[in-house]
Amino acid sequence: MNAVEKLVAESARPLVLWTLGAVTVIFMAAFSAVLTPAIEQVAGGPPPDVVLWQSPQQFAAWLVRGGAEVRRLYGWFLLADTFYPLVYGLFFAALLWKLSMGGKAWHLAVYAVLADYLENAMHAVILWQYPRFPDWAAWVAAVATPLKWGLLAVVLLRAAYLWWQGRRR
Repeated sequence: MNAVEKLVAESARPLVLWTLGAVTVIFMAAFSAVLTPAIEQVAGGPPPDVVLWQSPQQFAAWLVRGGAEVRRLYGWFLLADTFYPLVYGLFFAALLWKLSMGGKAWHLAVYAVLADYLENAMHAVILWQYPRFPDWAAWVAAVATPLKWGLLAVVLLRAAYLWWQGRRR
């Protein structure tokens, strides 16, 4: 058992799992109620992290349209999004661990977190390089974002399936 698997197994304990779930919801509420609306107001559209697909050209236009204020707010968004994937990833990994009784389904949550960090890193590179716009980073982010959302959808579907299977026993 490697260090990540040990952490996931320990996090599947009921109190830890419930705490991770609560912190995940708090993070989601903060993003939904504070950060995302502030960015939408300035930029006229949501941050690229919450859009299923955004071409590099659309992302560049979003940055220009929002000006310095959207870049500042989005920088704070990315800072908060440094911690959020750890929280939701550990929550979903531990949930899948518990529902699959130690099976390997928990790896799916780790892959979603890795895609999220890849997306965030590319967006950070773009902000750091501004006003230059590295197309390569925008294209990597454009692929990482739907990959993240797709993996999260698979995680939720797998968790629902495992829960349903457990209820049938």
